[in-house]
Amino acid sequence: MMWGFYGNWGMGFWMLMWWVLLISILVLAVYGLVSLINRRAVQQPALHPDPLAILKERYARGEITTEEYRSMRQELLE
Repeated sequence: MMWGFYGNWGMGFWMLMWWVLLISILVLAVYGLVSLINRRAVQQPALHPDPLAILKERYARGEITTEEYRSMRQELLE
């Protein structure tokens, strides 16, 4: 009684499909974890932000005028 597997060929095919599926899931899981770790490492802010970068952001947002930006920049560069 072969239960419709046509000898051992049918069973071998499904065994191969099982291993392909299992290995594919493992590869995708590892790839997902690595990409998640890389994304978090890139997105972490610096512990000591650059004062000039903060000043440029404030100027770009319009929080300070051009004269204020130039005077603050000059003080930071000295």
